[in-house]
Amino acid sequence: MPLFKKIKENNCEISIWELSETLDYLIKKYNFSEPNNITSKKRKKEILASRLLLKNMYPDLKITYNKYGAPTVENNKFISISHSKKFVTIILSHVRVGIDIQEANNKALDTATKFIDLGTTKLISKNEATLIWSCKECIYKWYQKGSINFLNDIKVHSFKIKEKGEITANFKNQEFTLFYRKLKNHFLVYVCK
Repeated sequence: MPLFKKIKENNCEISIWELSETLDYLIKKYNFSEPNNITSKKRKKEILASRLLLKNMYPDLKITYNKYGAPTVENNKFISISHSKKFVTIILSHVRVGIDIQEANNKALDTATKFIDLGTTKLISKNEATLIWSCKECIYKWYQKGSINFLNDIKVHSFKIKEKGEITANFKNQEFTLFYRKLKNHFLVYVCK
């Protein structure tokens, strides 16, 4: 599992790993026990990979979950985790955070009506749909309490896609600045607030 990138900016620490190992390899090589309460091999692999990534960042921190299923750690830090087919990423900070990594593909575009009001939006690309989805996912993870309607509760302001940039959004009468960058054919988006 090679470390793909480390980022320190905006009071956050982000690590990204390119996931290439099998589930069996992760269990044997790193002496992890397999999560028995999960049936999906893909999900087990993601969980073990995120534990390995955190162990490489902060060996003494352990992940627990709040009553809404959001990950938490001790040491006055906030954590957020995201997985894609190829990457696992963790963000840590002393302020509340949310992170998402998504491959730019037609999946977000095909489901856009569930999280974008297309009645007031002109045609969008798969990259725009992916970034909007990731922004909303980051705010959802930042909120850590569930029960968010992605279509109505989070409004993402218009933006122009660059290799790296900022996008603003509104949620619960607050304005958020989300930071993003393109990594290979993926978008990494995060919020620290």
